[in-house]
Amino acid sequence: MIKEAYRPEGTERAEDRPYLETEQGLSRACEEQVILQARCTLCDSGHNLFVDLGPMTGYIPREEAAMGIKEGTVKDVAIITRVNKMVSFIVEGFTLIGRKKVALLSRRAAQERCAAIFLKP
Repeated sequence: MIKEAYRPEGTERAEDRPYLETEQGLSRACEEQVILQARCTLCDSGHNLFVDLGPMTGYIPREEAAMGIKEGTVKDVAIITRVNKMVSFIVEGFTLIGRKKVALLSRRAAQERCAAIFLKP
């Protein structure tokens, strides 16, 4: 089930907490495709974002960090400026970075869902 909720980045909701408290909650968020928010803590030299999810780190690859990055219509400053701010995302799965399990996130997918809902012709 896809939950059609999008709110401005930086607005926290109590409903997000159960998803962010455990790895099982993050797995459920992935299954339900819920849009969540958490604080971005780092942007690496490849312009990938890292997000504090509590029980694990979230990883947003550069091309998933904002609508238009992949197409070249949005500049990387749209990614860099997200550090230490809340970001919206959808949990897309889990992967390993080195030996560490991380949640694979997409901010772009959350933005595209918002655009589809609020910018309908």
